[in-house]
Formats: sequence, structure tokens, C-alpha cells
Amino acid sequence: MKKKILIFGSGSVGAHHANAARLLNANVFITDINFEQLEYFKNKLYPNRYGKWDKKIITVNYKDIFNDNKKYDLIVLGVSPFNHLKLIKKCIKYLNFKRVLVEKPLFTFNQKIDKKFFSKHEKKIYCGFNHEISSSILFVKNFLKKKKKLNHLNIYWKESFKYLLRAHPWLKNIKETYLSDMKYGGGVLHEFSHAVHLTRSLMNILKFPNEFKFDSKIFYKSVNKNRKYDYLSKIFFKNKNLNISTFIDGISTSPQKKIMIKSDNEELVWERLSKKNIEQIKIYKKKRLYINRKYKVTRPKDFITQMKLLLSNKKNDIRCIECNNFENSLKTTELIKRCIKN
Repeated sequence: MKKKILIFGSGSVGAHHANAARLLNANVFITDINFEQLEYFKNKLYPNRYGKWDKKIITVNYKDIFNDNKKYDLIVLGVSPFNHLKLIKKCIKYLNFKRVLVEKPLFTFNQKIDKKFFSKHEKKIYCGFNHEISSSILFVKNFLKKKKKLNHLNIYWKESFKYLLRAHPWLKNIKETYLSDMKYGGGVLHEFSHAVHLTRSLMNILKFPNEFKFDSKIFYKSVNKNRKYDYLSKIFFKNKNLNISTFIDGISTSPQKKIMIKSDNEELVWERLSKKNIEQIKIYKKKRLYINRKYKVTRPKDFITQMKLLLSNKKNDIRCIECNNFENSLKTTELIKRCIKN
């Protein structure tokens, strides 16, 4: 029997999820609170990106969704971050589903979370940190598990709001979006929270002790008196043995992601080179290259890999995606909050 997938949000992210679901031969239903956006998705966005409209994608009026008796294998929330909390609760109350995927970040830094409410449902909830489950990142995680001592772990996450807007041609500039307001999930700590989540995951593998020095430096742009967003954020952890730093840049001209891990005689460099559609890992021992791996990647592939795991019932698949479960994703939101409040 075909899987049933319901997608909230018919923007760029919704299109990625719809395409992934159809390539996995699922029945896809998509809705949006903005009817005009849903029409744009059907007539322009999806056909322009994937060649033609897929008639097997069913567009549904938002008002009709919550009277639906279908049982969904997966619900995807591809809406703006500030709306995640309200919509998850609504899905839990009115819809029948096996799992729900919330696009990153899980929540915004200023929202109050009723942990008691979510304790009953958290095993169903995952967050869309799909970089975390790529083959190359899994290699990095296994590499770290074998290391007894490290000196430095540095993450450089260079993105571009301008580059991001190119995927949303109906928007003229960042000021037209929630991206320019931290209160609604804007800024680099929210929008590019892959880097924050990855920092936490790698720290967990390293079993970084509770006693450490923490610092953050946030650089803001003000839109008006009540509206601002971070365009550059830096996070630092330090104890007597290990320095960890994360730099998230939202104004770089060309997206590039890099992880550098150093010990006394060994260095690992992971990079995602978007223009070349590759992720590569180089490991040096005493400055000599002895491992050089390359993985072909694309943004559609990221979403397909993630969806396969979420639709699976295999223990290994579920174990692989547990890094993005509710508990771990909520801790990432809490770290974002700590950075901002620091």
C-alpha cells in the first residue's frame, strides 16, 4: 500500500518534500493557508523546478484538512518557524498520523514550550536537519567515536540570504519575510540552525563534560525599532582539553560548509561544495593526506534520504534519524536561545 504524506506549506521547502515523496511513489497531499501561494505552487513553482506539474499531487483547501479522516504515514510542516508550535498542536489534536517532520528549527527562541504536553507525543516528532544524516556526516560521526583525544572542533557554515531568496522568486528582499525578524524565526541562528544542531550532535559524541566555558557573539542588522536579525553568529565552548567553535555567516557570496577536527597528529576536513554538488572528507596524518572521500549530493537528495528514513520501520533507519528527534531538536532550540540571551 502506498504511503500517505501530507505537507503544510507550498513554498520552496514544500516543493522539495513533495518531489521527494513522489519519487518515493507516495500519495501526496499539500495545503497552504494562503490559497494564492498554493495556486502559484501548482502553476509555476513546481513545474518550473521539476519540469512539469505532477497530477498525482493533490492540493487541498486548508480549511478542509482538519476534518480529514485519513491516516497519514508522515505529516510535514514546511511553514515559517514561528507557526510550528501552533500547527504541531493542531495536528496532534485533529489528525491521525504516524510521524510528523517539522522543518528546522523546531521552534523559535522566544516561544514557551509545554514539555508536559509534548511528553505524550514526542516520539512521533522529528525536525528537518537533513544534513545531519548524509553519508559523509555519518562517516565523520564514526570517526569521532573512535577518537580518545581531540584539540579543536571548528564548524564554518557560510550561507547567503540572497542565495536563499533566489529559491523564492516571488519575494523581492529579506525584509518581506520572517527572515528579517528574530522573533519569528529569522536570522542565521534559526534559518541556518543546521550548524547549531550539528555542533550539539558532535559534542554529544565527544561526551563533552558539563563543566565548560561558553560564549557567543551575535552581530545584528536592524530593520526598524522593533525588528532585527542576526547576520553573523559565533558560538564557543571550551574546557582544558578541547576548543569548539561554530561560525554561521548569512551574508557570504557563495554557500560553503566546513568542519575541521584536529588532534595532535591528525586532522579531518569535511566540506560541502554546493556548486560542485559534492561533500568531501580529507584526513591528514602528520600532515600527509591518507583518506580522500567524495560523496555526490544535491538538495533534492537530502530530502529524499530524510523521507526514506522517516517512512521506514527498520530499527537501523530509526536509529540513524534519532539525532533529529524531538528531544535533540528541542535542545538545539535551547542552545539558540542561550546564544541570543548570552
